[in-house]
Amino acid sequence: MHNLLKENLGEDYAVISHAEENKIGVYQKFNNCIYQETFVELQENTENNIYYLILNQRGNEFIKEQFDNKEEGICALGIYAVSILGDRIRDIETQDKILELEDNEIKSLNNLLDLKIGENYFSIFKEKKISVNLEQTKNGLYNIFYMTPDFKKVYLIKDREAPSAFLVLYNFSLKLKEVISLLNLWKNDFNISMQFEEKIRRLILGK
Repeated sequence: MHNLLKENLGEDYAVISHAEENKIGVYQKFNNCIYQETFVELQENTENNIYYLILNQRGNEFIKEQFDNKEEGICALGIYAVSILGDRIRDIETQDKILELEDNEIKSLNNLLDLKIGENYFSIFKEKKISVNLEQTKNGLYNIFYMTPDFKKVYLIKDREAPSAFLVLYNFSLKLKEVISLLNLWKNDFNISMQFEEKIRRLILGK
């Protein structure tokens, strides 16, 4: 399974096992050098067979999630590592266009997000599951929430003005698209459940 992890991560990452500590670490590589300031690891608690997904930043450990299945733990390790450590090219032009929108230019916002991200990952004023949703409050501000597969709202921000709220909608929708793409890629090699997929979506969205 470690080899499968390495194959899916590719040459930009190093996978290092610490068998004596029951840990597997994933590190980003720069010019064949391993970057150790920030990395992700999976640690097994052998007493209760729980696998902890840990973000390590400059020696400080943060438990992000836990799994009772090793295969799902390793899959989560790979997806989380790519999401947290991977390089991203920011689309400054799109962000600037969003920040230029007025409060009443919802149609322009919808068209722009549809073009840049795709309609499957966001929804404006119409509740849609497994999507990032924008709703307007009674006082004219905006809330942004992720809707779960069973139609529960998980709020990401509340009472934000336009166009700042529009930019948050864009950023979270982009995150959701990225994690769904990663899940679709990794599920070719790992046996994962729908519950696991939702767990990872929420993990990457920070909720």
